[in-house]
Amino acid sequence: VIFSIIEDCKTLCPNAWIINFTNPAGLVTEAVFRHTDWKRFVGLCNVPIGMKMELAKLLNVDVKRLHVVFGGLNHLVYALDVLVDGVSIKADLFKQVEAMKMTMKNIEDIPWSSTFLNALGVLPCPYHRYYFQYNEMLEHFMEEYRTGISRAVKVKAIEKELFELYKDVNLAIKPPQLEQRGGAYYSDAACDLISSIYNDKHDIQPVNTLNRGGISNLPDDVVVEVSSVITKDGPIPVHVGALPAAALGIVQQIKAYEISASNAAAKSDYGQALLAMTIHPFVRSEKLAKALLDEMMEANKEYLKGFFKED
Repeated sequence: VIFSIIEDCKTLCPNAWIINFTNPAGLVTEAVFRHTDWKRFVGLCNVPIGMKMELAKLLNVDVKRLHVVFGGLNHLVYALDVLVDGVSIKADLFKQVEAMKMTMKNIEDIPWSSTFLNALGVLPCPYHRYYFQYNEMLEHFMEEYRTGISRAVKVKAIEKELFELYKDVNLAIKPPQLEQRGGAYYSDAACDLISSIYNDKHDIQPVNTLNRGGISNLPDDVVVEVSSVITKDGPIPVHVGALPAAALGIVQQIKAYEISASNAAAKSDYGQALLAMTIHPFVRSEKLAKALLDEMMEANKEYLKGFFKED
């Protein structure tokens, strides 16, 4: 779909910027930079701005006084440093970790320990719970499965209510159901980014773009989610330094998965799809990966025609 949109833009608006919200935002952005010649593309997520807002609440400071240095991948980003009025308060912040409620509507709020965070040296995003609190998250999902009330079921019900409300052309309030859907601060992040590109503001925002030296221990040509200076010519990654070794490993593994998955999508390559599925840390078995992949491909066959070409 995104490749088709890019082809349309080449014809209709070759100087436009494409700002992508669709998930997985990092993987989509990786595919665009790896498999097209379109460079005016930025991936955007609400996780970093959500973390910043929650930190401002926790610290009881105006968000304008707060600066968070971000580095990592989409849904796998870290707050590398947290500054108030230009002074790092990261060490003190970790002492308050038990009070943090830094999660999202779709992620169970399992607290981090201050011992773990001090050892890690950076603040993980809510999605890190899937990796660093795997057993607890799995048990939460299994309990939802047993009761038949999964997040997907909840979202389906919420969206049904929302679309009924949206039928009213005179609706002039923000429906309370929207608060349960997720996606908080997306409008702020989007408008800030659009304004900064258009007005060449040179302010700093976390976006998904080519690394280009932003994270020193990742390749320059991979897509990362990193604090960037936003200009009329697009984002310029801030040189945030190296990720700590304990944080780097999972980032490298997921980046390898994203590259293989983007290759599979762009080339309709079953082998690359199997490779991507197998090396993802949630699967951990080639046999299981093949079973999952084949089932998903069959279920979505009408959308994956490139994988089912006639001989």
